[in-house]
Amino acid sequence: MSYSIAEVAIPLAVEQTFDYKVPEGMREQVRVGQRVLVPFRERERVEAFVIALKERSPFESRLREIAALISDKPELSASDLALARWIAEYYLAPLGIVLQTIAPGHAPPKRGNAVKYVKLNVPLAELLAQIERRERRAPQQAALLRALLHVEALSERELLARVGCGPGPLHALAQAGLVTIAKKPRERIEFHEAPKTIALNAGQQRALEAITQAREKVFLLHGVNNSGKTEVYMRACQHALAHAGQAIVLVPEISLTPQLIARFRNYFGEKIAIYHSGLTDAERARNWQRLRDGDAQIAIGVRAALFAPCSHLKLIVIDEEHESTYKQDDLAPRYHVRDVALQRAQLAGATVVLGSATPSIESYFYAQSGRYRLLELPERVVPTQPPAIKIIDMSDRKNLLSPILRAKIEQRLKNNEQVILFLNRLGYSSAICRRCRQTVRCPACQIALTVHMRDHELRCRYCNYSLKMPRCRSCGSTELLFEGGGTERLELEVRSSFPGVHFRRMDSESVRRGEHGAILEAFRQGQIQILLGTQMIGLGLDFPTVTLVGIVSADTLLDFPDFRAGERTFQLISQAAGRAGRGARPGEVIIQTRHPDNEIIRFAAAQDYRAFYEHEIALRETLAYPPFTKIIFMTVEHGNEAKAHEHADRLKERLEALKAGEVLGPARALPYRLRGHYRWQLVLKTPIDFKQKTLWEAITELKLADSVTVNVDPQL
Repeated sequence: MSYSIAEVAIPLAVEQTFDYKVPEGMREQVRVGQRVLVPFRERERVEAFVIALKERSPFESRLREIAALISDKPELSASDLALARWIAEYYLAPLGIVLQTIAPGHAPPKRGNAVKYVKLNVPLAELLAQIERRERRAPQQAALLRALLHVEALSERELLARVGCGPGPLHALAQAGLVTIAKKPRERIEFHEAPKTIALNAGQQRALEAITQAREKVFLLHGVNNSGKTEVYMRACQHALAHAGQAIVLVPEISLTPQLIARFRNYFGEKIAIYHSGLTDAERARNWQRLRDGDAQIAIGVRAALFAPCSHLKLIVIDEEHESTYKQDDLAPRYHVRDVALQRAQLAGATVVLGSATPSIESYFYAQSGRYRLLELPERVVPTQPPAIKIIDMSDRKNLLSPILRAKIEQRLKNNEQVILFLNRLGYSSAICRRCRQTVRCPACQIALTVHMRDHELRCRYCNYSLKMPRCRSCGSTELLFEGGGTERLELEVRSSFPGVHFRRMDSESVRRGEHGAILEAFRQGQIQILLGTQMIGLGLDFPTVTLVGIVSADTLLDFPDFRAGERTFQLISQAAGRAGRGARPGEVIIQTRHPDNEIIRFAAAQDYRAFYEHEIALRETLAYPPFTKIIFMTVEHGNEAKAHEHADRLKERLEALKAGEVLGPARALPYRLRGHYRWQLVLKTPIDFKQKTLWEAITELKLADSVTVNVDPQL
């Protein structure tokens, strides 16, 4: 049946949907879920999604026409639209922007009669040696090999464009037998690696049987570090595929994908598709299309992979489910992967497995109360002793490395063992004027600038404002004191303390796109002796030769003004500690802190999750924090300082009149000024069943929609 009116959602910051006339010639072609072009306001053409077709509209006499179809077929299914509506309503996000998130609009890969693909011919260890050998005498060949490190295969054209060279160096690599160049009729990647056979222990087998046979649809897999959770994930995926289904496997950090991908690729071959921001647009488009066409059955990636086009979805796995990176806090829609995954699984009839050695307080509470089914893996796969853990008091220390940690590092290096140093803070330090004691701050955001010694500048972590090493703005002095410490300062201290030792810093500022896998493989091969960095090296990595982990400062999160500070501190310490002693040699963990008697530090040192949970859940209940309430952050901003404060006060008065819950604030947001705007924050503690629609109605009635940002269930 053809319809004359299409209701569309436009991926812009507009809350409403719009009706458009369907031209006579398009009526047999337009379908719900399609992407179209429409005139909107003063713009001739913008993209939009058709969300409904109808015969009448109350605005029919004033309607404009759809300009063109972008897609021949619907890109969104009925369940996609239902999921989008839920996200839009729960997180107060414009429906069009949510739909753009679910269907990002990758252009389908071009398919000619034949495409030349380049694929590696040698194992990873030999590949790394070949790159090093060619680095000086044949740098273009080395660059080509490096570009192939992190992808299944690349077309010849794309590979040469990425490296910026002609075909000569590539043909030389092919003649040397290092790569294969083959024509393929489709963009399907062939794999021939046989899966490894690993026998599950009793605990893993029980967990797998529960996931694949029970009626429950949501499981919390709580396994100690090195308890074999990944093997359970793979077997659960195998079960989904055996029943003609697809699976999505999510990790919180790109740095975790190389190891996970290697294991899944070895097990499933061409059935996996990778999706994360470390890939090029073309790579993401290719993998998206492979999932949509059914050429791949398992999507592996970070947050956005949750929306992979799996029409036969049977399983969603969220590894390290406690991680805050699963919450999108910066741009709309500000969704949490865990909650959206539960909703998507419910619509698809799929199973969700949440896995962690240190589950979030909310997830463990729901498992205790029966909303999730709790599965325990209390033993390591290899029956080794947990690492010995020692707490070092850093109250009077100025250096980042204590004498004890230095001595431990030296001892491990002499034994040809490896070390991980963990510090969850970027940069070198902050800067304070020696004369007047004023902190050097960002002029737009009014927060302390971070010193980056290598670039000889200070930078704002919010707006990227930068400043060469300055005079003090208050008194003109050029004498600056550097207080605190980040990964850049730690790198310099390691270099001066252990000259000649091969080490590598790994954080978001020092690692370029695509380098994660190469760094981790070099560390696995023993070419790097000390790996230092932020939380991207504190999760999930499995290196049997790491026998010492140094947590350089356990206080980076503990001192943060947030009700989750204790939880995050416990999780970061426990997860980082879990990297030590995973092989035959015993492991050791050094925790440096200015709060050696803090109960959270003690619980983490003892690796006692249950004691930590009992302590934390009692505190949450007393103070009415999640999971006993819902938290909503509202940030009010304006270019005029008085107006910003006035708007925040008006919003608080309205919420209190509505009796929506306890309203805290307004208080100055962090940062108070951001890109020249003044910012005030309100916190609403409301019952779990509170409907966010009530909040948005209050904001719109006050005409504050353009100046208020709402963040439901924030992880900030």
